[in-house]
Amino acid sequence: MKTTFAQDLMGYDQRFTTLLLRFVLLPFSLLYLVLMTIRNALYDNGLLSVVELDPPVPVVSIGNLTVGGTGKTPLVIALARQALAEGRKVAVVTRGYGAAVDAHGTSDEVGLLRERCPGVEVVVHPNKVAGARAAAAHGADLILVDDGFQHRRLHRHLDVVVVDGRHPFGNGDVLPAGSLREPAAGLGRADVIVVTHADALDDDQREALEGRLLSHKLGVPIVYGLHVPVGVRSVKGGEIRPLDAIVGRELYLFSGIASPDGFRHTVEALGGDVVGAHGFPDHHAFRPADMAAVRAEARTAQLLCT
Repeated sequence: MKTTFAQDLMGYDQRFTTLLLRFVLLPFSLLYLVLMTIRNALYDNGLLSVVELDPPVPVVSIGNLTVGGTGKTPLVIALARQALAEGRKVAVVTRGYGAAVDAHGTSDEVGLLRERCPGVEVVVHPNKVAGARAAAAHGADLILVDDGFQHRRLHRHLDVVVVDGRHPFGNGDVLPAGSLREPAAGLGRADVIVVTHADALDDDQREALEGRLLSHKLGVPIVYGLHVPVGVRSVKGGEIRPLDAIVGRELYLFSGIASPDGFRHTVEALGGDVVGAHGFPDHHAFRPADMAAVRAEARTAQLLCT
């Protein structure tokens, strides 16, 4: 699979150039680790203030420890839809930052949230406190904060941390040499841990993972989740077709996600014949030149994107 250098660096690539760059970046990772540790200590000891909404509204944060690829957005969608079905007035607060945008300035994640969660207000704001206040002012009685675990300033009533069961702590290094946003000890703040891609774990792996997670916070509830594909759809739109449309087909995969290997494993498990793949950067804004290159690489294979 063709991948970006950033994906190799934050992944598990063991080539000499990648290992050398990780070594060069280690001092910066150490500095980042020290700063994150100090910042968390200041919040833990009340030396940095936390803002509570007034009047109070239940706030649930869905976040993770690593950069991208754990499944936060699908979980936000699932929780929002469930709460909406139970009669809650739900708002999702997201920064909508760093993603590809359409002609109207809407990011891909924001567009997905609005498409999959009709009836849910999606508040886009770079400041999560301001975004939560705006959601409360609009009458929300439940606020879901997308990617809020490291945003300590906004008080939340529940911290849900999403962990990829296959690679719970990335490559083990913090940014920029690795994918960890903070040390694994940050799980001590979690109220619930959701392990995604749990179907990739056998019983022994699950038991070992539980031991690692509980070592950071004994007794924290651990929920196991599965990513289940629902179908395929033409890039031109239209109805979602059954997954058997790709069974036995020669497929060339391309994507703009943080962890493209998981996409390939999913397609292969569904019975698709993957003849090649190209992983673009997370939230990549595809250009005509990108698509021309993908079509040339695919030759006669059908293109499939997630």
